[in-house]
Amino acid sequence: MTLVKRIDTVFVPVTDLERSEKWYLDVLTFRSADGNYIGFSFKDRHPLQTGLCIYKTDKIERLGHVAFNFFTEDADGYHRFLPERKVKVTEIHEEGGTRFFEFFDPDGNEPSAVTFPE
Repeated sequence: MTLVKRIDTVFVPVTDLERSEKWYLDVLTFRSADGNYIGFSFKDRHPLQTGLCIYKTDKIERLGHVAFNFFTEDADGYHRFLPERKVKVTEIHEEGGTRFFEFFDPDGNEPSAVTFPE
């Protein structure tokens, strides 16, 4: 028996819940809410898919590094998609067959998009 199978949900602090809800909805496409958190998932909505939740906070502590990665099958396409929505992105980097870039939400949270052969 495996005790831990996967990450279930990633929680992201934001200072303006409404603004961030609109931003993440535009980037991730699916939303659910319970009043304290707003959850997002992806188009496939696979039952084992990791979810993303945003929650309201007054102050965000900066980590100084990327907190999590989004896997994409098309780094170039996603890299073009985000700036069309006025999202700041870094250049695409490549290391050992992995291609990735960082982007920034309205609060400066810095997720990364990554692609590699599965």
